[in-house]
Amino acid sequence: MELILTREQGRVIRARTGFYDVQHGDIVLRCTLRGTLKRKHRSETGRRLYADPVAVGDRVIFTQLDPEEGVVEDILPRQTKFSRQYAGKQGDIEQVIVANAHQIVAVVSTLMPPLNFRTLDRFLILAEAGDMEAVICLNKMDLVDAPQRDELIKTFTNYEKLGYRVLYTSIHIPEGLDTLRHILRDKFSVIVGASGVGKSSLLNALQPNLGLRTGEVGIRTQKGRHTTTLVELFPLDIGGEVADTPGIREVGLWGIDTENLEYYFPEMEPYLGTCKYSDCAHVAEPDCAVQDAVESGEIHAERYRSYVVLRTGDMAE
Repeated sequence: MELILTREQGRVIRARTGFYDVQHGDIVLRCTLRGTLKRKHRSETGRRLYADPVAVGDRVIFTQLDPEEGVVEDILPRQTKFSRQYAGKQGDIEQVIVANAHQIVAVVSTLMPPLNFRTLDRFLILAEAGDMEAVICLNKMDLVDAPQRDELIKTFTNYEKLGYRVLYTSIHIPEGLDTLRHILRDKFSVIVGASGVGKSSLLNALQPNLGLRTGEVGIRTQKGRHTTTLVELFPLDIGGEVADTPGIREVGLWGIDTENLEYYFPEMEPYLGTCKYSDCAHVAEPDCAVQDAVESGEIHAERYRSYVVLRTGDMAE
């Protein structure tokens, strides 16, 4: 029986370089990109504009070529996106990790690997830049004692004051998992974090039939090993779906004007326009209202340090 080629709309549920699993109703096709679409997403000189023009969560127009394969003809406009600057050595290229999600859940760990505020704050900025809600998940709470737990909760209260939802989780603590389950229910969420923070372990604990690969954190390096190797969309039994992502070690900001970075730090807003100099960068200038607020404790020192690192371009932290 000859297959009649027609254009249909589907959604990308899995992406490998050059190949995309597109779901349409009950069928999933392995698709490639039409050559004209590849050229559409390059500059006039032929330079790549994206690490990959298609991302998990994209709604696409495709043509089915046979019972198992198809070709992507076009990408429909995105409602939201979670992007970073591509970590390769090919210049200024955008890497769209997930498209059209409702929220990101930024996972950091208490220990193994150590808590990294710089990475967390970059995730929060990228979420806002992509028009997504952001939830903070502080994982591996079972590794800290009571005084450490109290200190962490005190620190993360600063994020709650800024309007972020903060979850305290461990695969060994049912209460935290119940809260995470409630946050994920009936939404399209993307789970992001560095390697080893426990993203896949949390998802396996929430829904054991996912069977996601997990790995250990190196004792010497305190860094996780990449066990998730591609972005993939999973339906949840509780309703909704979640995209598990590979561990992100470099969180280069994309689409962010660092000259106006202070607008991505809501705690700075009350002090903007009150510095001595109208073009104050809030880094080393005298009579800076923002720096005074840090000194007085009105702005948390860790958050301010994240601002300075990003404002000055010091990606070493």
